[in-house]
Amino acid sequence: MFKKLILSMGLIVVLMSASMAAALNGAGATFPYPIYSKWMAEYRNVKGVEINYASIGSGGGVRQFTAGVVDFRRDGCLHVK
Repeated sequence: MFKKLILSMGLIVVLMSASMAAALNGAGATFPYPIYSKWMAEYRNVKGVEINYASIGSGGGVRQFTAGVVDFRRDGCLHVK
């Protein structure tokens, strides 16, 4: 499980580096939020890129991603635009 989380966040970092985005917005599962917040803060400090994640639950992440509100969602699998 932890390996999957690391790989998922790594994919997000790669996607962000490629797009040179100023900010990336996501939503989804509440369980991984504590580790995500640490990773996002560290990435912001190193790369200067903001990653915003709303831990609103998997269903909320699906709805926001489907509606085009967020760039990625987390519900056990990583989904990106």
